[in-house]
Amino acid sequence: MLIDTHCHLDFRDFEGDRKAVVGNARKAGVKKFIVPGVDIASSGNAVRLTADYPGIIYASVGIHPYETEHYPDLEISDRLIQKNIAEGSDRLSSKYSRKPLPLNPVVAVGECGLEYYRYKNENATGKKDRQKKLFEGQLKLALKYNLPVIIHCRDAFSDLFDVLDSLPTLPRGVIHCFSGGLQDLRLAIKHGLYVGIDGNITYARQLFRIVGQIPLESLLLETDAPYLTPIPRRGRRNEPKYLLFTVKKIAQLTGLTVSVISAKTSANAFSLFHFS
Repeated sequence: MLIDTHCHLDFRDFEGDRKAVVGNARKAGVKKFIVPGVDIASSGNAVRLTADYPGIIYASVGIHPYETEHYPDLEISDRLIQKNIAEGSDRLSSKYSRKPLPLNPVVAVGECGLEYYRYKNENATGKKDRQKKLFEGQLKLALKYNLPVIIHCRDAFSDLFDVLDSLPTLPRGVIHCFSGGLQDLRLAIKHGLYVGIDGNITYARQLFRIVGQIPLESLLLETDAPYLTPIPRRGRRNEPKYLLFTVKKIAQLTGLTVSVISAKTSANAFSLFHFS
């Protein structure tokens, strides 16, 4: 069994064939999916998807650092995130009141974090302080609800660890689509974080040396669909069924078998996200 711990199945890219995408992935061995919100609206959409696929799709609710300027009132942002967390189980219970229910379908806070790279020709570095405040607020929510965090970090690892170290307690979590160096990896492991590897492992050569240094007990698999499509499907829309290409590349680079990687990363996902 494989678990895609990060795929944006709520995005418009999947509006026309979402059911088929999920079905094809499950036929390929990908049995569970986590859909992370990137703002309040998509977090709500992720929660709604869990009612359509109970025990198969789980949601994470949060605000991506790209959206920082759209949420200047951190208090309102926190209330809206908490509302989605609370409504997740209520929505599922309402639709499936006579069926056995999985645990609360909201299993994490995020995608949240720090983004210091250029995005859509806009310089993100001028928003560092606001990004850090929004990130810190979501970390505190994760601690309040005893949920892990799904962390986005690009060109911001020093500040990321500074924010984490400022908290009295470290939340559980994963650095999604890890893009740091060996020192960043060591610090991530030291902070007890999991490391997410995506389809870019098949073509991003800087990751070839990194992946072999990730302890197997810290590894999670992701697609980030519809983005980061792996070779040999690069250039097409990414889908969770392509997760197997990522697993095969990791096996090639590490010398581990596909079955060992699949089994251990699935166990890691169950351990971190506590879903049924």
